[in-house]
Amino acid sequence: MPTPQLNFVSLFSGAGGLDLGLESAGWKPLAQIECEADAVGTLELAAKTRAEQEDGSSPLIIPERIEHCDPAALRKRLGLRKGQLTLIAGGPPCQPFTTHGLRQALTDRRAAEVWPTYLEYLDEFAPKAILIENVDGLLSAALKHRPLHLRNAEGGSLTFDERKGSFLYWLLNELADRGYTVSWGVAEAADYGVPQMRQRSILLGVKGKSPCFIPRSRFGGEGQPPFKTLKDAILGLDSLGPVQPLSERKRAVYEKIPAGGNWRDLPTEMQVSTMGKAYEAEGGKSGWWRRLAWDSPTPTILGMPDHSSTALIHPDELRCLSVKECAAAQSFPAETQFAGKPRSQYQQVGNAVPPLLGRAIGSHLAKFLETRKDEIPSPPPWRRLSSNRRIGTHGWVIPAGSRPHKFNLKVKVRPDHVWASVQGGGIEESALF
Repeated sequence: MPTPQLNFVSLFSGAGGLDLGLESAGWKPLAQIECEADAVGTLELAAKTRAEQEDGSSPLIIPERIEHCDPAALRKRLGLRKGQLTLIAGGPPCQPFTTHGLRQALTDRRAAEVWPTYLEYLDEFAPKAILIENVDGLLSAALKHRPLHLRNAEGGSLTFDERKGSFLYWLLNELADRGYTVSWGVAEAADYGVPQMRQRSILLGVKGKSPCFIPRSRFGGEGQPPFKTLKDAILGLDSLGPVQPLSERKRAVYEKIPAGGNWRDLPTEMQVSTMGKAYEAEGGKSGWWRRLAWDSPTPTILGMPDHSSTALIHPDELRCLSVKECAAAQSFPAETQFAGKPRSQYQQVGNAVPPLLGRAIGSHLAKFLETRKDEIPSPPPWRRLSSNRRIGTHGWVIPAGSRPHKFNLKVKVRPDHVWASVQGGGIEESALF
């Protein structure tokens, strides 16, 4: 079987982290679609650098929302026939699914407009493969949102569309209807050499009936190299770039916290006075008043390094990590330039897919497209955390020509999850454990 041409169209490109990773794995970007102006500027800076260093070719950059870009016109502009494109890659907006938000899924306007358009792109291009990255909350989000205060006996039983995972079930069926075998699960960026603990949902779809799974971990396990650390990431940077300043109030707090520490290192009276209602809230709250440690991966890089609950404070110095240091923790190449003001640059970096994660997935997918073989993965025991947050492949669906499609699960069925409602109706019982 001939090796397919490794080309792709990037949707929701952001600062281009996923695209950089795919490129380093041998993939060629044909077009990048992104609507945020500063992120477009970052893509243009990367295109300029690429043109100066290589053969002058650069992807087509389209500064629009995907809903405003006609997929048929784009396909013709790229000179592609249906089915000729190898991959559509990209992570749609995460806000409708993040556990820090309202989790309104398709009842959120951002998702209601984007996902039907995404399916139109698949219909028009008919790519050989698809790659979707998002927050891990996508895997448990419901199609229809019911407010938390109504999720009780008085509110009545949840409908199928209100159950956890119903959005994923809808999406998997839509993709299988189009002939894609899709595997899904959670990837941990640190497993692939990213000096950061960052869990994200991954959906990998390929035409046909053989699944391509999330690639196996390469760092941190038994017999593997240790996780990359903050020290690995930022020592040796030749400059800091923009640094978000800290208020005097915050500086006074962080002066009392050692490297690797957090709010628990403060005197009790200061914990109460600086955390407000969060002090009484449940949960570990480990991000509050946090200083980073040199010899471990960073926590998830977000867009506000000075926020009290998500801070990214240097282990030794009384400051936030700089934009370049955050980018290094995301595994961006040191020479990467970001457009816009510092706040925007931080946000672009925090929203990005770590390039090394993109590279691992891109290499794995390229090998699969050549061989059409992949081994069913089994995560190590210490990574079996819970049924919907466990690292690794959670399951896959094989198209049956018409519904019901064949679902295979590698996670336990939770009673509040949609899988409990469809068990026995299209799910491969023997695959459950």
